[in-house]
Amino acid sequence: MTPPTEYRQERDGTARWGGAGTSFQGTIELVTYHDERSLYTVLRIAPETGFQAPVEGALFEPTRVTAVGRAADPAVGLRVRLIGAWGTHPKHGTQFEFEGLEVLPPIDVEGLVRYLSSKVFEGVGETIARRITDKLGPGTLATIRDHPESLKGIRGLRADVARGLTDKVRAQLLAHQTGAFLRGLGLGPLQAQAVIAALGVECEAALRANPYRIASVPTLGFALADEAGRHLGFAEDDPRRLAAGALQAMKLASNDGHSLLPLADLVTRATELLSGVAPREKFIESLAGLEEERELVFERELVGAEEPFGDDVLVYLPWLHASEAGLAQNLAQLQGAAGEVHPLADERQLAVAEREAGIELHPSQRAAVLQLLSAPVALLTGGPGVGKTTIIRLVAALSEAAGAKVLLASPTGRAAKRLAEATGRAASTIHRLLGFNAGTGGFSRNADKPLDAGVVIIDEISMLDIVLAHHLVKAVQSPTRLVLVGDPNQLPSVGPGNVLSDLIESQRVPVSRLTQIYRQDAKSLIVSNAHRILQGETPFVPDKGDTSRDFYFFGADGPAATTDRLVEVVTQRIPDTFGFDWKTDVQVIAPMYRGECGVDVINERLREAQGYGGREVQLGGRTWRTGDRVIHTRNDYEKEVFNGDMGRIISVSAEGVVTVRFPEQDVTYSGADISDLMLAFAITVHRSQGGEFPVVVMPLVTQHYVMLQRNLLYTAITRAQKLVVLVGSRRALQMAVDNADQQHRESALAARLERASGR
Repeated sequence: MTPPTEYRQERDGTARWGGAGTSFQGTIELVTYHDERSLYTVLRIAPETGFQAPVEGALFEPTRVTAVGRAADPAVGLRVRLIGAWGTHPKHGTQFEFEGLEVLPPIDVEGLVRYLSSKVFEGVGETIARRITDKLGPGTLATIRDHPESLKGIRGLRADVARGLTDKVRAQLLAHQTGAFLRGLGLGPLQAQAVIAALGVECEAALRANPYRIASVPTLGFALADEAGRHLGFAEDDPRRLAAGALQAMKLASNDGHSLLPLADLVTRATELLSGVAPREKFIESLAGLEEERELVFERELVGAEEPFGDDVLVYLPWLHASEAGLAQNLAQLQGAAGEVHPLADERQLAVAEREAGIELHPSQRAAVLQLLSAPVALLTGGPGVGKTTIIRLVAALSEAAGAKVLLASPTGRAAKRLAEATGRAASTIHRLLGFNAGTGGFSRNADKPLDAGVVIIDEISMLDIVLAHHLVKAVQSPTRLVLVGDPNQLPSVGPGNVLSDLIESQRVPVSRLTQIYRQDAKSLIVSNAHRILQGETPFVPDKGDTSRDFYFFGADGPAATTDRLVEVVTQRIPDTFGFDWKTDVQVIAPMYRGECGVDVINERLREAQGYGGREVQLGGRTWRTGDRVIHTRNDYEKEVFNGDMGRIISVSAEGVVTVRFPEQDVTYSGADISDLMLAFAITVHRSQGGEFPVVVMPLVTQHYVMLQRNLLYTAITRAQKLVVLVGSRRALQMAVDNADQQHRESALAARLERASGR
C-alpha cells in the first residue's frame, strides 16, 4: 500500500494521515469500550452511503470503521458525524481518531427505532420504540416535538417516560438546529459545542441579533465572532461590532497586564483591531452603550476629567475596577489602624531572638524586623542574598512569642513549599489560605469572615495580580497585621496589575529595602551577577577550564546551534563536570515558547535525549509519554495539586489515563484534566517564578529580542541554587542586560493609595 499524502510515522509505530478536519457520518453499531471517567471511547461505526476508504487498498473492512476518541454518552443506534483524522495502529490496525462527535437525527424508520431505544432516552426500549414509530411514522421526532399528545395510548409507555421523551426530543432537535446554524456561521463542530455550552441551546435568536456574543465564549474570541457577523451581513461600522471590538481591546490589554486603558488608548487599539472602519464619534457612541450596560466602567473623578469621554478618562473592565478600587480602600482601612498598633517586639527581644538563632543581623536588617513588627501593613523588598528569609523567620518567631497567630502564604504551590522549608512553619497558597471554592469561583474568607490570625505574611508578592491582591487584603481585618515580601526587580504578575511596584511608588505603605548582601554565599557568582545585571553590568564569567565557580556561559551562533549546544550542555557537560543528574536537577528556563530555541522545541529535544521507554498517548492535541517531566498549571484543590507543582509521568494506560508522580503523591489525569499539564524539561521564565532549582540553564538568542529584558534575565538566574549556565549569543546576553525598559502597565493603584492618604 502506498502511503497517502501527509503521511507521518510516530515513534510508537502509529501512522497518521489526512487533515484534522476529516469527517464522515455513520451509525454506532457497537460501543467496544467506554470509560466514564476519562471519556475514552472505542466505537464500531457503520458508515453511510457514499463513504470511501481513506487509502486505496487499506487493510480494513470499508463497511465498518473503528473510531477512537472521547465521547460523553455513546450509545448503539446513534447516528453521528465524526471529525478527526485517519491513522493506523501497529496492533489495532486502521482506525479513525476523532476529536469531535456530533449526534445527528435518524434518516429512516430502523434508525429511529435504534435512536429511540438508545441510552439517550431513558425508559424507552426497542419494543416501545417500534410501537412509537409504527404509530407516528417517518416524522416521529417532529410529531413528538410539536404534538406530544400523540404519544398517548401507546401500550407500555408510561406518562412520566413520555414526558421525559418529549423534553429530550425537543432538546435534541433544537441542538441539531442550533448546530446547523452555527456551522453556517463558519464554526467548527467543537466551536459550536462550546457556544451551545456557554450560551445555551436556544442561542440562535440571540446570536442573530448580536453574533459578537460569541467573543464572550471561553476558548473562542473576537475573530470568530467577527466572521459570524460577516456571515449574517453585519456592516463593518455596526455599533454592535464596534462595541465588541472595544471589549476585545480591553480584554487583550488585561492579558498584557494592564488594569485599565486611557480612553484615547482604547480607541486607538479598537480602531486598529477593527481596521479603522469608523470615526471616533461612532466609537464613543458604542462606549457609552457599554457603560450604560455596565460592561465597562469609566473613571473620571480620579483624573479630574473635564469631558465625560475625554482622552484622559480611565476605562476598566468591571472586575478590574472593583479589584483596584477595593484593594486601595481596604489597604487604607488597615493603615488607618496605625495609631492602635503596638510593636510586637522591641530591640531587647530581637537581640535575644538573634542569640537563640545563632545569627547576628546588620543594623539595616534589625531596623527592617522592628518596622515589620510595628505597622499594620508593611513591605519588605530586596534581591538574592540580602536576608529576606532570615527576617521572615524572625518576624514569625517574635510574633508568635508575643502571642500572635501567624499565617504564611505565597501565590503558588511551589513558592509556598519553599516558604515552608525556609521558615520551618506551615505555608499555603493564597487561594487555599482564603478558602477558594472551585465551584463558585469565590473565597470563603472575606471582609465578613476574615482570616483568623494576628499576623499574615505573604511572600513572592511580585507574582500577585490586582484581583488576588484585592481578595487577600479584603480578608485581612484589623487588628490582624499584614507583612508583604517581594523582589520588585523580578517579572511582574502574569495577571493584570502592578501591585508590588504600585505599593512602593505610592509611598503609602512603609517599605524596608535590603540592598547589601549578607549571606554566607556572598562570593557566589549567581548572587553577585544578579546584582551586576540589575546595575546594567555584564555578568562575570570565569576563565575557560575553571570548574570551581557557579556561573558559566557557552557560546553558540543561531537558534538551531544554540539548541544543539544546550542539549549537549544539559545532558553531558553538566553531569560530567559537576556531577548533577540532569534528569532531576537541571531546569531549562527559556524566554519564549516558540522558535527553534523555544520551550516547545527544547522540551522535545530533551524528551528524546532522556530516552525513556513505555507507553505514550495522544491527549489534548499533545503526546504524553512515560517518563515525561511535567508541570501542573492551575490550583486543583480536589486533587491537592497546585499551579507550579512539578512531577514525572510514571504510567500511561491504553485508555488514556496518565499518572504523574509528584513529591507528595501520585495524581491521575484523564479527559479534560490533561490540559492542566505541560511538559517541563524546559519552562518559561514566568512559569519558573516562585521556584528554585539546583541548576538553571538558559538559552539566549537574538531571535527572542522582544523578551530579552533585564528583569527577565534576573528572574531566571535567581531561580538557581547551585549553578547557572547561559548558552547562546553574547550579543543576546548584552541585549538583555541593556534593556531595562520593563513593559509599562497601566494602573491607577498608586494614585488611589495616594488619594486615600490625603495627598
